[in-house]
Amino acid sequence: MASTPDTLDATVAALRATLAARARKVGAPPGHPAHPAATLVLLQPGPGGPALVFTRRPQALRSHAGQISFPGGQRSAADADAAACALREAAEELGLDPATVEVLGLLDDVLTPTGFLVTPVVACLRSAVEYRPSPAEVAEVFAVPVARLRDPVTYRSSGSLAYGGVDYALHEYHYEGRVIWGVTARMVHQLLERWPA
Repeated sequence: MASTPDTLDATVAALRATLAARARKVGAPPGHPAHPAATLVLLQPGPGGPALVFTRRPQALRSHAGQISFPGGQRSAADADAAACALREAAEELGLDPATVEVLGLLDDVLTPTGFLVTPVVACLRSAVEYRPSPAEVAEVFAVPVARLRDPVTYRSSGSLAYGGVDYALHEYHYEGRVIWGVTARMVHQLLERWPA
């Protein structure tokens, strides 16, 4: 279904209400290193309905080379909260003006095997924007319709991985030759579990 102002408004309102009504899972297990970070789980309108915006990291990076992710990074002392961090990172990575972004709420904190505690900040754009990705951090920006991510054909489950006393669910989403996996796929899975019917 194509995005129209009415259908997008209804989806955004329902998603905002769902995120506000639930108790979030926050924090990390005692004694587990947890460097605070945040990502922007950004929805934009598209011909196939609301779509999620992803980035692919350059191959030359020392860590996470070539991986698909959401814009984001470690929180700094200057960030007032997780949303401020996610918006700052999106501005640095995508040239995205924070004033164009509407924050809808937060998903559960996600712990990574590398010791980061990531807060996914769900947000949306009301209209299309032109991204200006930083070549040092972003090799590609692309969007995947949520309808495609919800299609069982797109999804794969690989069970779970135990690491450092924490069980990590292993999800994958396959779209047009790309594989969304790891912590990004766990955030996608969370969002889809709460997606308005």
